[in-house]
Amino acid sequence: MEEIMKILHNIQQDLTHQKRYMKDMEENIKEAINKNIDDKFNQIEIKTNQLEQKIEAQQKTIDFIDKQMRKRNIIFFGVPELEKNYEDLLRVILEVINEKMNVICQNWEIETVARLGKNKGKIRPVVVTMTTTSRKLQILKNRKALENTSMYIKEDYTPAVLQKRKELQGELQRRRLSGEKVMLRHDKIVNFKSQKEIFYTPKGASNKRSLSESPGTEIIQKLPNNEEQTKQIPKKNKSQNITSFLRPSQFNNAPKPSTSREHQEPQKN
Repeated sequence: MEEIMKILHNIQQDLTHQKRYMKDMEENIKEAINKNIDDKFNQIEIKTNQLEQKIEAQQKTIDFIDKQMRKRNIIFFGVPELEKNYEDLLRVILEVINEKMNVICQNWEIETVARLGKNKGKIRPVVVTMTTTSRKLQILKNRKALENTSMYIKEDYTPAVLQKRKELQGELQRRRLSGEKVMLRHDKIVNFKSQKEIFYTPKGASNKRSLSESPGTEIIQKLPNNEEQTKQIPKKNKSQNITSFLRPSQFNNAPKPSTSREHQEPQKN
């Protein structure tokens, strides 16, 4: 009986050890799995961050390219859609620019013209690409010439800039109502100054440096009878001798004439 009890006790101890061992194994397996999962997630997170940075850089590049492609574009709205081919549309745009906007524009100054979107019965806008930015700016400067017509022009902004400008409309109106002189420039609200504020200089103030007088400079003086008299500034005479080309050390070390008799020329008898 004692032997049976001893055997049962041993079996119970073995089972206890087995349970403890199984529990330790379970903990180790959980830790290993969790560590493996954490490592995998860290790797995925690193790769995701790298991909996000690449996508952001590529998006900036795409936006820059898109902006450069639209840099010389002008969009004409309300141009009657009566053309039959490309040449007709180009001729109409040239007539609008030259005759209605009073801007001299040649054929070679327009790179391309094209209608935007599909023809659905409405007048589609025309995107015009100029060959030079200066001509585009001149046309935009004369946009007020189309105020009494059914046409108007705008710059060709990217979709992101258009969305930003749309969001800024509320703030723009609010600041204008409060008395601020503001305007939308690209995708920002900026203050603008009138021509008087730009070119007005307070009396007595000058940003220019006074000119230095050089030899031979002429000075114009006002006489009482409003006549002008020209006065020539006398030139300074610059006399130079051999000592002006010598350094002080050379000048000090120059040999002095001797007064000794032995160096005097003997008198002839």
